Amino acid sequence: MKIVAGKWSNWSGNVRFKPRGIAEPKDEVDLAIAVRKSEGHVRFPGTGHSFSPLNQTDGTLIDLSAFVGLKGFDPEREVASIAAATPLWGLGSLLHPLGYALKNMPDIDRQTLGGAVATGTHGSGLTLGNFSAEVASFRLLLTTGEVIHCSPEENPEIYAAGRLSLGLFGVMTEIDMKVRPIYKLQRKYFVHPTEELFRQLDGLVEANRNFSFFLFPHADGVVCRSLNETECHAPTRHSANTLMARGERRRIDEYVFAGISEAMRYVPGLMKPAHKFFAAFMGKRQKVRWSHEVYPTARTVRYKAMEYAVPYEKGGEVMQELAEAIRKSKIPTAFPLTFRTVAADDVWLSPAYQQDIASITVHQHADMDETQLFALCEAIFRNHNARPHWGKIHNATREDLARLYPKFEDFCALRRKLDPQDKFLNEHLAKLFA
Repeated sequence: MKIVAGKWSNWSGNVRFKPRGIAEPKDEVDLAIAVRKSEGHVRFPGTGHSFSPLNQTDGTLIDLSAFVGLKGFDPEREVASIAAATPLWGLGSLLHPLGYALKNMPDIDRQTLGGAVATGTHGSGLTLGNFSAEVASFRLLLTTGEVIHCSPEENPEIYAAGRLSLGLFGVMTEIDMKVRPIYKLQRKYFVHPTEELFRQLDGLVEANRNFSFFLFPHADGVVCRSLNETECHAPTRHSANTLMARGERRRIDEYVFAGISEAMRYVPGLMKPAHKFFAAFMGKRQKVRWSHEVYPTARTVRYKAMEYAVPYEKGGEVMQELAEAIRKSKIPTAFPLTFRTVAADDVWLSPAYQQDIASITVHQHADMDETQLFALCEAIFRNHNARPHWGKIHNATREDLARLYPKFEDFCALRRKLDPQDKFLNEHLAKLFA
């Protein structure tokens, strides 16, 4: 967690605030004291990779950076106990020596495990769940300072809801993640003709372990990304320090993208040729590496994001509708629309609750106004009863959420029971959950 001149900022810079106080607990005892003694509302950010104001507070901000590392491993259950503030880029180096790995990962690894679980962060794959769905159990520190263990057997209701709870129930300090034996993946990027892709979409999703695509609205083709398990040779495994540095180091292609994105702020007419160039530039690449090394890609060009989930069978239709709306509007954006899939789960506030989903992301450069673009796209999402990603920008109301999530009111009732003084709320969350 980075504090500059007493102010906290998220990664994209669209959420900035100055908390009343900052606590830096070293263990659960310190954390309990900090929560009990805190003034005002309490929030505990990870690395700030959410774009919604989940952690903005006029009260106390808790720095959990001491809560890192592998705390235990059960090979019979295939479960790894991991401290909640452990960064995703560090998990592979902890698990690989044990012969195990996460089942799936997102394409960004800058988040903490606790942040990824709390917001339902996900990769892609119609047979693969989000991070919240892969939680076997967790330790939760309540507003009273008491620490409880939550699993299907212990505190089952809190387990069912708390795997994605936005920090509203308490502070997750340790998370037991389901893991599997290590595996290598072959990652391929390729360009598919747009109309052909939508005709063949179901086949592409089913034929690949992980499949996603990037649609530049003005391009002639769609950039596809597939990952499949392989026994091919992989280069020597990267160290944790290398993986940490890789995510912050800008590659040549990102310098190109950054330069054109910056120019588009002043010359919107660049959008059409830029989209065609980006689609051609991104395609036709492949590599084989261990899973935790090949899922993520560096994202050094900062942006703001909106993401909604629709039932999987509607995904192609919604993507085409969004692309057409952006083309007609001529609102400038250098970024593509992103399409990923996630398997259904039973986590109360998961966008994939009881349904396989297509998760669609809209991006805008961090230094450009996102209002017009996001309003245009959000209207389309709303027409399809899409569920918002909790860590991305959205304007869903409490009434919307109660309609979209069957267990929403049950979640709110449980939140009031666990936090009757609303200590873990902030202004943004109070509008939705108070």
